[in-house]
Amino acid sequence: MGADRLQIIVTTPTVQAPHTVEITAAKLNALVGEFRNSVKDARLDPRPAGEKLYEVLVKPIEGDLAGANAKTLVWSLDGTLRYVPISALWDGKQYLVERFQNVVITLASRSKVAREPLAVSQWRGLGLGVSKGWGSFPPLAAVPDELKGIIRQENGADERGVLVGRRLLDADFTRSNLERALGRYSVIHIARHFDFLPGKEKSYSLLLGDGTPLKLDTISSSTPLFDKVELLTLSACNTATGGDSEGAEVEGFGVLAQKQGALAVLATLWEVADASTGQLMREFYRLRETNPQWNKAEALRQAQLELLTGQTSTAAATNTERSHIPVEIVSGKGSTQPRYTQDAKAPLAHPYYWAPFILIGNWK
Repeated sequence: MGADRLQIIVTTPTVQAPHTVEITAAKLNALVGEFRNSVKDARLDPRPAGEKLYEVLVKPIEGDLAGANAKTLVWSLDGTLRYVPISALWDGKQYLVERFQNVVITLASRSKVAREPLAVSQWRGLGLGVSKGWGSFPPLAAVPDELKGIIRQENGADERGVLVGRRLLDADFTRSNLERALGRYSVIHIARHFDFLPGKEKSYSLLLGDGTPLKLDTISSSTPLFDKVELLTLSACNTATGGDSEGAEVEGFGVLAQKQGALAVLATLWEVADASTGQLMREFYRLRETNPQWNKAEALRQAQLELLTGQTSTAAATNTERSHIPVEIVSGKGSTQPRYTQDAKAPLAHPYYWAPFILIGNWK
């Protein structure tokens, strides 16, 4: 992305095609900001802002995508584009998630994407969660049910979860328990708060079950914590972002986890809603397990579509988020962005509920 133009390079199995879009960096950043504001506020309609970005990012390459019969779009993003929930771009008729699987890759992904993943029948899961409130972090009442819906205990105490494995909740979720469990599970699902302080990336931390923070710089200086992990799911807030206004920290926890060995990371772009997050997560794992021909990207897409279309809508549409920082709300007073009308049959259709989840790395 230059000062007065955007370069888009489309790479297919047979051709590489460059495209130039005449737009200043300031204008593009303004479009990104407008779109981010609308997708993060369930009271605003994100489609007009999403269509403006679609015209810049996707419209110029529609011919290439059609010619390649593309089904999966693998995005290598730069600058503030790293903050964009690509799946929520609007083409005038539908969201991009309704047409394509969307995956993000970074420099940390290069050594991961070519590896063949484990068959889903070999997945064993470690579920880690914090439901209690600590300090300024509010309780997350949906976390226990989220973990129970995903992980069924190895001892056969319950049969509800999708993956066989182990759950460590609240006081059991300590760093020592985590480190002892690592190496035994191909899937690690963490549902808890994430402490995100803009501009202070060395202080980023995830909240452990005993109320203590696990600093990211501590993780990055240790031995690879996530070696042999097929999928690390960070079901929290801002786990793909950090403090750089240019988006370089999507080299955030998600990318750090890949550097620590994880083949793929499912992370978030903003403060996610508690109840609907658990619902989407359970559906992601269920769909992946019951449709072994689907890759991870397709299972995520279908789970997102279920919320979008109202196929699964048992969770209340609320803004209780997994962060001690409030959801960024654009005040309706004086706002030029249109208001969103909720569909009673699809209460979680707004991208606020399903679009923050991005798959980074190996999508197979």
